[in-house]
Amino acid sequence: MQSIFSNALSRVVAKHIDLSVTRRETLSWLALLIMQHGTICLWRLAAYVASVAQTDSVRRRFYRFFQFVRLDSALAAQVVVELLGLGGKPWVLAIDRTNWGFGKTTINILMISVTWNGMGIPLLWMLLPTAGNSHTSERTELLDRLRAAFPDMKIAALMGDREFIGHAWMAYLQRKNIAFVLRLRENQYVLRAGYVALPISIIAQHLKVGDKMIVKGNCQLGRSNETLSASVRLVIMRLASGELLALACSGRARQALTRYRQRWTIETMFGNLKTKGFALEATHLTDPNKLCTLLALLAFAVALTVKTGVANARLHAIPIKRHGRRACSLFALGLHTLRKIFVAASHDQI
Repeated sequence: MQSIFSNALSRVVAKHIDLSVTRRETLSWLALLIMQHGTICLWRLAAYVASVAQTDSVRRRFYRFFQFVRLDSALAAQVVVELLGLGGKPWVLAIDRTNWGFGKTTINILMISVTWNGMGIPLLWMLLPTAGNSHTSERTELLDRLRAAFPDMKIAALMGDREFIGHAWMAYLQRKNIAFVLRLRENQYVLRAGYVALPISIIAQHLKVGDKMIVKGNCQLGRSNETLSASVRLVIMRLASGELLALACSGRARQALTRYRQRWTIETMFGNLKTKGFALEATHLTDPNKLCTLLALLAFAVALTVKTGVANARLHAIPIKRHGRRACSLFALGLHTLRKIFVAASHDQI
């Protein structure tokens, strides 16, 4: 099974990333073993390679791969797009950040994901040099790299949480004609025609749980004596927790809430990369280049896992439980399916 998988993935990778045959084989081994065993610990994975080579030899081969191979995220994104057949289709994107600590080192990753069949797939990322929120320059650089890698890309919407706001950021998105739906803080001041600037918490104070409102006309974020944002539409909803969900959008306001629900796919994707799937936080890698290579491998693994889950769900629909949700996610179904395939005794069983 390893050779079948290795040859198939190697052919796709060869179209976009210039690697020797041996390096492509190593890449394929790593992607397969990460899915099979749910870990990114190289010294553990080396023992499971179907090869006559000694485990120590395979382990050194893995270490050399990370030492000498740099998998650029833009090239990795091209592989993901081909694997999922995303070319020519409008993409729903989400931008978010995940971070954790290893010793005295803080690993802080800014990532853009694409929604495919209701699941988030890693598309492009950047290792931030410091802890804390990203800056506008870092976000724009990431999106510029994505646009350079896919000049004909169609973005249906870009979603972001409360971290991803700001006048310069929104102005950039509007200049590049990138539709967005961004969540705002409740204390954000909003200036409307004919009204004084008020915080969102005051504008929507009459909303009860489940109620929503679309603020009439275009708005600007900020106060009259401050630098105001470009014109946006504003949609507000009172959540069950009593908190306000306030969204600034550049397109049709009626679609904003539906669009924004898909932002959660990047949160579940981070869970799949970590505790629910591949234990990303267990890595001891801190070098940015090596981490980027690892993230590329994980992007391939997530894409292939979800794609397998989608294929299996078409054959056998996922049961719906009493609470109305599926018994498992497409990611979990794909992971279980692949692991069963990897231990299958015959091609007929596969």
